[in-house]
Amino acid sequence: MKNIKRHTSPPATGIRQMDAGETKALCQETLTKFKNARQRRLKIRRLKYICEAKIHVASGDRREERNKRVESGSKDREIHESMEISLSLTTSSSREKEDRSSLAEKYEEMNGGDLEELPYGSVSVIGSRKEMEDAVSIEMGFVVKERVKCDFFAVYDGHGGSQVAKACRERLYQLVAEEVERHGKSGSEVDWAGMMEGCYGKMDRELADNAALRTVGSTALVAVVGKEEVVVANCGDCRAVMGRGGEAFALSNDHKPDRPDELMRIEAAGGRVINWNGQRVLGVLATSRSIG
Repeated sequence: MKNIKRHTSPPATGIRQMDAGETKALCQETLTKFKNARQRRLKIRRLKYICEAKIHVASGDRREERNKRVESGSKDREIHESMEISLSLTTSSSREKEDRSSLAEKYEEMNGGDLEELPYGSVSVIGSRKEMEDAVSIEMGFVVKERVKCDFFAVYDGHGGSQVAKACRERLYQLVAEEVERHGKSGSEVDWAGMMEGCYGKMDRELADNAALRTVGSTALVAVVGKEEVVVANCGDCRAVMGRGGEAFALSNDHKPDRPDELMRIEAAGGRVINWNGQRVLGVLATSRSIG
């Protein structure tokens, strides 16, 4: 008679002991995998915070005498600049006229008589978004007004995509330059408020014809800087700030849905403001005005 191998089930106590051991090992393995996955996610999040910075430093004898050190071929770049900049809007009082004249003297002293030597820079942080939707425009000497070169600085905070912000970066300064030159040829004084409003409207109409951009928009904060004046135009919730005497002064007002005047304007146009993680137009946009 052949020997037949019989497979018998282990005792109940054995099953419980085996399950307990496997469960303990499985828990340890799962905990290790969870920790490793969390560390990888944190690394990915840190990588997403990409910072794009641009800086222009003027060259010249006076600049070279300042604390400036650039290590070529090294990853670290250090630039030490001590600079005091104050900007003033055009006014008619004698006190502020004296301030403007002293301001011009400071500029000339800092830069050897050449206003084009002033440094400027920009920083853009993408944060946790997949795409950088913001844009910065810097156009030095983009137009000449009364034989004085003016500089153009702008920040465009896009939403729904980057197309409108990029279009404003490439086009809006050209519209402003065309209007300033047109006023210069006619000999009339520039009405900055009306001119900026017209340029913003023209920029918005150019983008309105593109059906692909109906859900895309951007704020637009512009500063035109001349020798003795600064003109600021704003559409949206970006803010221009001037530092003077160690204090910060706002040069623009934010367009937010929670402002009483903006709320009335939105409702009069048939829109609604809904509190969805803050006051938002139709529960989506946190700014009450934009281009696009």
